[in-house]
Amino acid sequence: MKLKANLLGGSIFLILSIILWLLIPNQIPVSGNAIITSQTFPRLIVILMFLGSMVLLLGDIIKLVNKKPVLEVRINPKEEIRAIIACFMLIAYAFLLSKIGFLFSSVLYCCSMLIFFKSRNIKYYISVIIVCIAVTYIFKYILLVQLP
Repeated sequence: MKLKANLLGGSIFLILSIILWLLIPNQIPVSGNAIITSQTFPRLIVILMFLGSMVLLLGDIIKLVNKKPVLEVRINPKEEIRAIIACFMLIAYAFLLSKIGFLFSSVLYCCSMLIFFKSRNIKYYISVIIVCIAVTYIFKYILLVQLP
């Protein structure tokens, strides 16, 4: 299947930026009447994403109108299954964070990703577990950040 890369990507991120723009007031509370609030940085990022999407879309639309070639990519759905599975694993990790906590869900996610990518080196598994424990310790006991 052939897709016009910039048209598809620009459209997806244009829609995503509009959705995020509408969600920011509901998701990020503002305290006080300051000029720079907790919504300022996320709004700037969304504006940049919107503008970048518009540049991609308009550039390819102009090329299509002028009958110039646009970038097309060939997508093989069978090859993309692994990426979709990795995305679902990330969603499962986010779900498990609140259920079993940061440490156990992080160790489980990292080790499952190593298994998914068929890593057989035991050193990688040990280092992932050590890093997860170290990050948990640093954030929880040194920086006093409450983890899920």
